[in-house]
Amino acid sequence: MKYYSIGQFAKLIGKTEQTLRNWDKTGVLKPAHVAPSEFRYYSQEQLNHFLGG
Repeated sequence: MKYYSIGQFAKLIGKTEQTLRNWDKTGVLKPAHVAPSEFRYYSQEQLNHFLGG
C-alpha cells in the first residue's frame, strides 16, 4: 500500500499540514500510520476516500 507524508497528503487534498494535525488531534482524520519519530503517514485508501473515489 502506498503511503503519503503529511505534506504530500495535505497538498493532494488542498489543505494545510496544520489542518491535518488539528484533524488528528480532534479525531476528524487520523493518520494510517505514525512512525516512532511521530511523523504522520496517510494511505492511498484514505486519499481515495477523501477525494470521493
